Amino acid sequence: MMKESKKQIIECLHSIYNEDKKKLRTEAILFGEKEDDLGWHSTASLGLSIEELNTLETSVSSYQGEMPLDYKNFLKQTNGAYLFDLIHIAGLERNYKNLSYHEETHEPRYLNELVRLISLEKKGPTRLKDYYFFGESFINGTVFAFDKEEKVIEFKEGSLRKIREFNNLDALLEQVFKVGKEHYENRMFIDFS
Repeated sequence: MMKESKKQIIECLHSIYNEDKKKLRTEAILFGEKEDDLGWHSTASLGLSIEELNTLETSVSSYQGEMPLDYKNFLKQTNGAYLFDLIHIAGLERNYKNLSYHEETHEPRYLNELVRLISLEKKGPTRLKDYYFFGESFINGTVFAFDKEEKVIEFKEGSLRKIREFNNLDALLEQVFKVGKEHYENRMFIDFS
């Protein structure tokens, strides 16, 4: 799905979900409404400006160092994303005021929060020097990070034991979109309640 790799994330989501979407006043777009009030299958947001990107990078640079180019390009497309119940990619907290509960629950996972939680774990501080953490999978109990060569590594949450590796962010997204599209077409939704 993502092989036209530089194709915009939101365009790819539109092509899968078609009219099954809802736009919030925060500019977040919810895709794939689940039955029985189980929420939405994916969420993407308005991409970050250069100024917002610099703010985000500066806020975590003392922990994580320089932001990987693939991640920067992703954040220019969408400020984080929740994709197919499979992965939650972190973004910038935009500090919107007076959000409804529904709007608040569809804000991106904040990168600062993700990094802080990882740094509190026993192995976190040393791992933060070697990897740039950017996402997590609740369903798999894993976290995702770039290594120094911008390969994406999936670690078991907590122990930070390496599970698998992807050549780059596009390779990870290609796999996520392949599985996610199949789940949506077969209405295989995960119930987190």
